[in-house]
Amino acid sequence: MNEEILFIDTETGGLDPKQHSLLSVGLVVWSPAGIKASQEILLKEKVFRIDHYALKVNKIDLTEHAAKAQTHAEGIRTLQNFVQQNFSGKGIVLAGHNVGFDVGFVKQWFDEERLEFSSLFSHRSIDTHSILSALYLSGLIPEKVTDSNKAFDYFKIEVERRHTALSDALATALLFGKLLDLMRGRG
Repeated sequence: MNEEILFIDTETGGLDPKQHSLLSVGLVVWSPAGIKASQEILLKEKVFRIDHYALKVNKIDLTEHAAKAQTHAEGIRTLQNFVQQNFSGKGIVLAGHNVGFDVGFVKQWFDEERLEFSSLFSHRSIDTHSILSALYLSGLIPEKVTDSNKAFDYFKIEVERRHTALSDALATALLFGKLLDLMRGRG
């Protein structure tokens, strides 16, 4: 298998992509040979739409964040450049832990910028939560470690800056590699 997969993670101002701000997107290019590239895109808005509980989890200071962040339009260009440098063509498969959440925010971002999500990304995705659930139910892992914190601990993956989009995307890509090794009988 020579396919590359784009692992993503987002940090947001809440749980609803139609009501809350997308604050950052972590991008990690996974290949069978290892991690090829990574980038984090910080995003700002004129008025952030947030749930204060979300900021307690991701520990984002909005003033500091806004000083370093890009507008949504600039962020899309950064994303497009990153994808162009690391993938050929469209239909890129996105992956992550509970990736549907992240995809929802990215789709909303594309909608707001009047771009088609399908111009870059596949409708298919890979979810490490689902893989972990299947491994547990099949008896290949003895514990139900579908929560990302538990999974990272179980597979001994150290996450330096937990709940930053880039660190979480990187940890999830590493987790995916360990899950593949386990399924191949090498884990």
